[in-house]
Amino acid sequence: MALSERDEIEQTARPAVLVRRCDLPVPLTDPARSFFGGLPRLPPQFDWPTAEVRVTIDRELEKVALTFVAQIDLAEVPGGGWSPLPTRGTLYFFCSSVFCGESHPPGRVLYSPTDGDAYADRAPPPDLMPLAGTNGDYQVKWLDPNLDFHSKVEFKYPLSFRPFRDFYFLEDAVGGELMIKELCRALGPGEPPQSDLLQFRRVPDYEKDQDWPFNWLLITHVVRSVLSHVQGDLTDGYFGKPLTGEATVGLERLHAGAIGWLERSQERTPMDEVDPEIKASFRSWWFDVAHAYKDLAGKVPTYVGSIADDLGDAINHTIRCMAAQDVDIFNHAPSSYVTNLALQNHWKTPTVHDGKYRHFKTALHQMLGYGSGPQDAAEEHLEDTLLLQIQGELAFLGWHSNIGCVLHFWIGRDLLAQLDFSQVVATLECD
Repeated sequence: MALSERDEIEQTARPAVLVRRCDLPVPLTDPARSFFGGLPRLPPQFDWPTAEVRVTIDRELEKVALTFVAQIDLAEVPGGGWSPLPTRGTLYFFCSSVFCGESHPPGRVLYSPTDGDAYADRAPPPDLMPLAGTNGDYQVKWLDPNLDFHSKVEFKYPLSFRPFRDFYFLEDAVGGELMIKELCRALGPGEPPQSDLLQFRRVPDYEKDQDWPFNWLLITHVVRSVLSHVQGDLTDGYFGKPLTGEATVGLERLHAGAIGWLERSQERTPMDEVDPEIKASFRSWWFDVAHAYKDLAGKVPTYVGSIADDLGDAINHTIRCMAAQDVDIFNHAPSSYVTNLALQNHWKTPTVHDGKYRHFKTALHQMLGYGSGPQDAAEEHLEDTLLLQIQGELAFLGWHSNIGCVLHFWIGRDLLAQLDFSQVVATLECD
């Protein structure tokens, strides 16, 4: 008797593990043994991996220390009796964070038989690459690699693990139904999707919102974001053409105002709250910048929408910085912003369409199983073991924030059996 389509897909089931990060970053001193970002607790005999990467805009290869992506203590990963992974020990994942034009970014995975808390944090090496490279297409231009720790080191997010069954199918409604059932069994039914409070906000929305700026660190980030646009526009001109005199005068005025605010912020403690008078003055300046860029439309490369986008990114980044410094964010940042940032990580109720295309509104990270992606990596590596899949999400500001992108680390089964991680292959796919 022929099997039904459902039975055929059921027969492809492989045990796998969902990797869930916590909603908000934690300080580097947090005792987590498995985490995204932060600093690896490498054994002293291990060197921080390096590779030749196109880290600069001119695309010339340069040998740099790779971005640290994740540490996973295998004793915390479910899989007793069925997982091909070692039951003890720690995996350390490194990769180039310059993804533009890379389908196989340089990546390295190290394995130690010791626990994830056996060693102290390894300090970042001096040649550590900036996240997304130097002047890369996806680099956050207002973060300075010489000043900002998190321009090179991702925020630390402790991880938890949940087993589930993964299925092999391509754009199939029945497979999608089975996948949704498994994911909801592991994660619950999910929450109704909510629009992100800050993503796609425009200038009029910020005029109605009285909650910003809430500290001097945010002012610093916002001013730097404006400066990055103004300086770029003054330097590059309008798509290769010289700026008009009117545009140059307008940009120079904005530049002078930004420098003034930057000097004021340097005299303040970053986490200090902003008094009402300064808050009103800063908001007035920012709206003047936005309106000036609206008037400069068609004369400079920067659009006014980019100014608004950067404000939202700066708010989120500032809250992450506060959480990473163990600041009580619910008492020192607007609760609406904090809650919105946390909600980005919550499992959203999946739809039939989500399941059919294996593309969900929440980033799904996993180990083992088949994995997913918009191209052919999962199919090409059917005979390999998926060590880790990290889907793009807004937590990875700039370098891996597109939920349509998926980073995989694959290892051959024979190599895994020998605990030989020297030939792990990294793949990157984006829709």
